[in-house]
Amino acid sequence: MKLQKVYYYSDEVNDDFAGTHITRKELPEDYEYLNKGFWLKLRRLIVYHCIIQPVAFIYRKFIKRVKFVDKKKMKGFKKRGVFLYGNHTSMILDAINPSCLAYPRSADVIINADAMSIKGIRWLLKTIGGFPIPEGFHAMSRFNDAIKEAIGKKHWVAIYPEAHIWHYYTKIRPFPSTSFAYPVKCDAPVFSYTMTYHKRKHSKYPKRILYIDGPFFADKTLPFKAAVQKLRDEVYAAMCKRAESSDCEYIKYVYRPKEETEKAEAEQ
Repeated sequence: MKLQKVYYYSDEVNDDFAGTHITRKELPEDYEYLNKGFWLKLRRLIVYHCIIQPVAFIYRKFIKRVKFVDKKKMKGFKKRGVFLYGNHTSMILDAINPSCLAYPRSADVIINADAMSIKGIRWLLKTIGGFPIPEGFHAMSRFNDAIKEAIGKKHWVAIYPEAHIWHYYTKIRPFPSTSFAYPVKCDAPVFSYTMTYHKRKHSKYPKRILYIDGPFFADKTLPFKAAVQKLRDEVYAAMCKRAESSDCEYIKYVYRPKEETEKAEAEQ
């Protein structure tokens, strides 16, 4: 299998390779995250359960042929709110995998607010459970309350702690413990899922295998910050171990100082 591209990065935490180039529009401070009211709930029921979940299953199973490993670990947790943490290596699959994992429960996905600026799909993202991350203290307070409410309604909430997309990346990038405060506060179980990439004999595209680990629980014997950090470290370790099984690089990521990248781009 030949490499298709080489991407150069200078910041492992903040560089993004989504390639969307979206002009961001700020969310209103009174933005409603959950679908409330009879008609909004009915719209979600129809769009999410009758359209999105079947399409997601077909796309994942038969088009991209993603294999789930150890999904049985999630058995027994479908009747309660759960947090999901995954590595961010695809745009479409990362949007639909939580739905496939949570089925028949609803899955809400924490997304970059940029996605809500794409003309024509804002209503769809809201309908299917997209939780855009806002800016500002008051807006963030509403965001946090909405996550707690979603868990209380037994939704599964998916978070990509790496924050930025690195397509086909075969390692786990460093990520902060910030988002792990949610399961500690909500006293909710956590599962991690790690997309890995493997050689194919008769295709230039790698085979995708998604591994599930967990459940992980907050250590209630520790102070809050220590419990958050421990939970993050356990999930990070599990994801790193799973990522080691990848045996091919469809896209190669090479470190290059920012100054060299800017010089190379100027010379093009």
